[in-house]
Amino acid sequence: MRTKRVAITASVFAIATWLAHTASAYEVAPVKDGGTISGTISLTGPVPELRRFKVEKTPEVCGTEDRLVAEIRSKDNKLADVVLLLEEVAAGKPFPKEEVQGGPPESAFHSQVPGGNAEFPGTTIKPKECIFGPYTGVIAQGKMLNFRNQDPVKHSPHTYASKGRVKTTMHNEDLEGEGQLDLEVKFAKASIKVLKLECDQHEHMQNWFRKVENPYYAFSAEDGSFTIDQVPPGTYKLIAWHPKFKREQKQEVTVSANGTTEANFKFKARIRPKATPVEPAAAPSGGGE
Repeated sequence: MRTKRVAITASVFAIATWLAHTASAYEVAPVKDGGTISGTISLTGPVPELRRFKVEKTPEVCGTEDRLVAEIRSKDNKLADVVLLLEEVAAGKPFPKEEVQGGPPESAFHSQVPGGNAEFPGTTIKPKECIFGPYTGVIAQGKMLNFRNQDPVKHSPHTYASKGRVKTTMHNEDLEGEGQLDLEVKFAKASIKVLKLECDQHEHMQNWFRKVENPYYAFSAEDGSFTIDQVPPGTYKLIAWHPKFKREQKQEVTVSANGTTEANFKFKARIRPKATPVEPAAAPSGGGE
């Protein structure tokens, strides 16, 4: 009797889980009179200095000079590499094919090619010159990170599920020179939305990815600008996320038929003050005359 009750409970749970997934699954549908969301991401406060890393392995590909990493990339008080995403979009345009092209910062880029469907097609990452690609990207639960190494040397992708200050290893694999590696993204909890990627061979190779559930996302450019198009008319929550800021920002936005909605965000950079060195106490005088 107890076994039967447990089996029925498990079946009910499985059905409920399936129904919840079905109810929340994104669908492709014609977008009639779609609108556009555009805006600018600004930055106030001092911009942190570039992080410096020594190249200790494979200098024949990675170079012999120190690598400088801009964790916060800003010019003229505008902030790049922010991920913008809309929540609560049930149906609309298809996902693009997401590709992250590596190489020096001035040539690394996101490639979003039309032709996807209702499911996120995975993220293709192409390391080049010991760089995974732009500092931020997007991933989806249950989908793949597809590494296609353009370097003739080995990299070791190490991924972490990240929430606040807690990081938990998800994968730690070797990617051979000019080789391929496919890793599935599986967060243990729905509340985890961030993945950090590092290379255990090359410390300067660090990137961050935000989980998305629909194709309505964008990345802020060097001038802080972004655009999300083909948005079905309605009211949504727009999120602006950057891994080096403690909290993501949110706005409620209303998109009208064939209209353009402006949404701007402002982040504030804070630099921890350097510790002031303590002067050693003066030795006591010997006294006497």
